[in-house]
Amino acid sequence: MEEQERPYNEVANQMNVHSMNQQANLAASQTRQLQYAMEDSEKNLAEAQLDCQDTLDRINHLLNQDVLEINQESKVLEWMPIVEEKKKVLTVEGVRKIMQTMQSYINKETLLSNFDEKTIARRMLEFSLALSALLFMKYEIYFRQPTLDECEEVLQQRIDEKIKRKEMSLRIYDKEIDSKEIKRKVLAEIEGGIEYEIKKIKEERTRNNLKEFEMMFNQLKHLVEATHNRAWKGEERGSLRRHFNISEVIGGGQSMEKKKSFLGFGG
Repeated sequence: MEEQERPYNEVANQMNVHSMNQQANLAASQTRQLQYAMEDSEKNLAEAQLDCQDTLDRINHLLNQDVLEINQESKVLEWMPIVEEKKKVLTVEGVRKIMQTMQSYINKETLLSNFDEKTIARRMLEFSLALSALLFMKYEIYFRQPTLDECEEVLQQRIDEKIKRKEMSLRIYDKEIDSKEIKRKVLAEIEGGIEYEIKKIKEERTRNNLKEFEMMFNQLKHLVEATHNRAWKGEERGSLRRHFNISEVIGGGQSMEKKKSFLGFGG
């Protein structure tokens, strides 16, 4: 009887061991999946926290003077290009050059730096002086100037206004108005000075564009300053370390080496 029960007990024990191994493997698999999910979540958090592309995209729209408006077809808020090309302040080359500069200041490396107040102030002064000097020394390239057709349009408007003022004066004094004669006299006044008038219009429009850039420049400076302030005393990478340390405790002591490599700093 004992010989018959022994094989039965051995089979039962083997089945119990197999069942326990399966449960252990399942638990280990679930733990690994949880750890992978936590690592992905941490990586996504770090990527989102250090991603500067959204800020750079907004700067690009700002420089191109795009406007946030509701798309009438999709009913979604979208960046819409400026309608009147002549109202643009910067040229394509100007936008490209400024974006190149901003990308060298607003990036992951800056966020993960360790700056004190004096360093931030010094870097901001250098940035402000260098960018303003670059743009104003080459303003003919970076700032948009009116085309010849646009200058002609402005000149024609000024001639029309001058004719209207002369006609108004004649009406006030109750004198006879001869529109053709008035126009002939006005044109005779500027005869030989067309080139001068065109040059004056170009200079006026260029000065107006330079005035417009003052607000743009302040906005750019504030965005660069905000990026540097996030790196004040290494606060940005410190906040990431604190988060990963908490996750490491919750996750059962995962290695930090891959996270440090991803963030670009050591212990």
